[in-house]
Amino acid sequence: MGDSQGGLTILPPTNSAWQNTSDLDELVLPPVAIGRISSSKLRVLLVEDDPGDAELVKHALRESRSPSFQVTHAAKLGAALDRLQDGEIFDVVLLDLSLPDSAGVSTLSKLQAVAPRVPIVIMTGLDDPQLANYALEVGAQDYLVKSDDPERTVVRAIRYAITRMNALVERDALAERVVAQQRVLLKELEAARTMQFHLLPRPEGLNDRFRDLGLDVEAAFEPSLGIGGDLWGCMDSGDGKFAFYTFDFAGHGISAALNVFRLHALITERWDPRQQPAELLRILGTALHGLLKRGQYATMFVGVVDTVHGELEWSAAGAPAPVLAHAGKAEFLDSRGVPLGLSRSATYANHRKPFPIGASLLLYSDAITDALVSDDQSFGEDGLMGLVQDQLGSGDITISRLLDQFFSLIPPPLQDDLTAVRISRVDRGRLQCG
Repeated sequence: MGDSQGGLTILPPTNSAWQNTSDLDELVLPPVAIGRISSSKLRVLLVEDDPGDAELVKHALRESRSPSFQVTHAAKLGAALDRLQDGEIFDVVLLDLSLPDSAGVSTLSKLQAVAPRVPIVIMTGLDDPQLANYALEVGAQDYLVKSDDPERTVVRAIRYAITRMNALVERDALAERVVAQQRVLLKELEAARTMQFHLLPRPEGLNDRFRDLGLDVEAAFEPSLGIGGDLWGCMDSGDGKFAFYTFDFAGHGISAALNVFRLHALITERWDPRQQPAELLRILGTALHGLLKRGQYATMFVGVVDTVHGELEWSAAGAPAPVLAHAGKAEFLDSRGVPLGLSRSATYANHRKPFPIGASLLLYSDAITDALVSDDQSFGEDGLMGLVQDQLGSGDITISRLLDQFFSLIPPPLQDDLTAVRISRVDRGRLQCG
């Protein structure tokens, strides 16, 4: 195998679209207290320097019975700001824009800086639609022209201002909660992603055994949505044999990932090195049929490499056809079979092929073959075999070079979960000499 040293090589994830979110802190928002218009007394801060205009507004509010009003009068902006900064609570502010200590729309901005969530009704002596619209744009909830009948308009304006501010506050609170929930979800997805990666084989636990058996393994794994429905694994079968499997659940994301954990647990529980691959698939298919929701299923491949007899034994449940390569030639293996979970009584066939020193087995997910080259054409088995033949013409198959070539034709990120595993037999005598 060229410069292969034997053992297990895991390539780092390639999907840059997934961002690590481990530094996000869970954000818990307190409930937002929002005032409601009711029959209780509403607290009004009236900021008006003209005594006559102030008295007219007070009279109009005194005449109201539902709701009733408690009016606090401030003749200057500074006095109004002092009351707000001292912690006095008001349900609405009636604000004149022409005051002894402040004039114009800046008066509104100064008040908003101190009380950003108190609804403000502008009172102006000028019937100026442009000024009124600008005041609404910068944050006022309504405006009144002082020449209007205050008994008819002021209560309506207060009602509208409070209702409009409530709607804005609720909208902002909802947006904040959505952001908070997204942050929490991202943290949970990152935890699930870490757990899924922990299911994968680890080089430190396998390298010595693979070198003893003369096996060289290279793998790449990347869920399309951070977590997904693909997985690969391996199990020591003893007597010079090692089993490898890949599976792929229909769908993506959280539901597919949950099924991955289910099937991995079943494999760990039901695995028996004396079983043929077809029997393992039958057992797993029966178990999954009672666990999966309608329409959910998994394709799977199980292959056992026998390094003593130089043989590969395998069985499949509708998985993408693996590629067997040796002596510069490559072929697709039979991977037909009922996907796991669709039938309680499905049976599977065992197959055997020579697997001598120098042979390689390529396992992969359909993220490669189903990737679109154009709107109506997928990469397909022909595209994959072309990459394999190119590699065989220049040496050995490696996952790193194969994916480099593939991504040069179809740039990431992919729309499906990506798994690629290459298992090769190498000369143990050469490894020991090296």
